[in-house]
Amino acid sequence: MIGFKRSASGARMFGSAAAVALLTMFSAGAALGQGGAVKIGHLTDMNSAFSDVDGKYGLAATQMAVEDFGGTVLGKKIEVVSADHQNKPSVGSAIAAEWFDRDNVDVITGLPGSSVALAVQEIARSRPAKALIQAIAQSPDLAGSKCIPNAVHWSPDAYALGVALTRYATEHKGKTSFVFVPDNAVGEALRRSAEAGVTAGGGKLLGSVRVPVASGDVSSYLLQAQGSGADNIVLTAGGSDMINVVKTAQEFGLIAGGKNLLAVGLFTTDLMAIGLHTAQGIIFSTPFYPGLNPEAAAWAKRFEERTGVVPSFSHVADYEAITHYLKAVKVAGTTDASVVIPKMREIPAEGFALSNAKILANNQLVRDIYIGKVKAPGASSSKSDYMELLGTVPALDAFLPIKDSECPLVKAAR
Repeated sequence: MIGFKRSASGARMFGSAAAVALLTMFSAGAALGQGGAVKIGHLTDMNSAFSDVDGKYGLAATQMAVEDFGGTVLGKKIEVVSADHQNKPSVGSAIAAEWFDRDNVDVITGLPGSSVALAVQEIARSRPAKALIQAIAQSPDLAGSKCIPNAVHWSPDAYALGVALTRYATEHKGKTSFVFVPDNAVGEALRRSAEAGVTAGGGKLLGSVRVPVASGDVSSYLLQAQGSGADNIVLTAGGSDMINVVKTAQEFGLIAGGKNLLAVGLFTTDLMAIGLHTAQGIIFSTPFYPGLNPEAAAWAKRFEERTGVVPSFSHVADYEAITHYLKAVKVAGTTDASVVIPKMREIPAEGFALSNAKILANNQLVRDIYIGKVKAPGASSSKSDYMELLGTVPALDAFLPIKDSECPLVKAAR
């Protein structure tokens, strides 16, 4: 049974009902604030650029994880509360502080948008007994220079997704590249990762451009890419921005004109919004696709039946992250993050999409990354059958080597 209740204090704080969208209690007859529950806070973007990437769909994945775990841990009911951070660091920070300090939330997860994720990580820094799982955001700083003992970076970061894709494309598709990066907290990291992959593949980066988030008209940026003469045009935006750029690129005839369109970490929700007719031929990196194995296909079917959408790797990450967190809580016998996070590193990271997965000393989950190509409509048998597998990049080859990590936790141990 799922009940819904608006947070009055949140509405007063931000002056908008949209600021704190939902407080969802995931236990029969439970009331918010009732003691004795293990509380999971799903902090997400309900109405902005990342609402499909996570939003209500990510919340559904988190709820599925709680259901599949049995709804209780350590003899306590598990509650899931959710709020809309509006893709604003100030809003996300205020909600996180209230959840931790007033509402006794044990762990916050979700967190699409690197600027919000980094801001919330600073809130968690001074609350070492509280856990944070960065399930969606891709900034390498989360497990790098800004890492903290009580936060796990579950999502593949910009380095892993970018290097894996651009190195593959440089080695197999073309030696020159031009990169689109979002003008936000993760933009420069995405550019560096793309350049690293191009260089490792023996190619050359001919240029890059920073594109404002939700910029609308991207024609001038695509003209720069087209004018560069690059073989590969690398897109690193997410959500509605990815949809916009791909559609405009097709209108310009870039793929038809012989260019390779590369999408770093293409989300399935973006792909479905674009459509296979427009997206066919795009080469992309991902840690998950429904055809990975029978278990992945079965989970994807359950998720689609529940939400009406084919799951993205972001939704899978929400599910995986909370499942692993709850396993660690059960083993640790407590929700104290100073005990739970080390247990998350210690116990095996297992699941239908977790191949060669392990949480390293910088609290970053590493896993295999797949390189895929979007199928043409005629080659697809269903909505979930959208990807042709081109190759697999082993986990430790895709992610930044731990010896090169800027994480203070790792540097202190050297």
